[in-house]
Amino acid sequence: MVKGVVFVADLGRWADTELSVLYDIFYETGTRLMGAFVALRYTAHGVGDEEQVEFWTGEVRRVRDARQSVDSNDRAAIVAMMEAFNHELRYINYARGVK
Repeated sequence: MVKGVVFVADLGRWADTELSVLYDIFYETGTRLMGAFVALRYTAHGVGDEEQVEFWTGEVRRVRDARQSVDSNDRAAIVAMMEAFNHELRYINYARGVK
């Protein structure tokens, strides 16, 4: 998810979570990240910055495609992608001053 960064799953607290519940949490994490990108797209649109509008639209697609590529039965892949999504969310929130 983050270019040049490889996330390796640390199953830790997720090792015993029911797989269907874990997948739901992962899916929602992707939804939250896409929501952050949509908010940034709306902001860009509001100031007339079409280049940023296209960039954030592409980021939404990237996350959607990455989320769809994860096998719902692969715990390690689910956790690794969820950690990548959370990393991006923390970065965006930090940059926006949101805690």
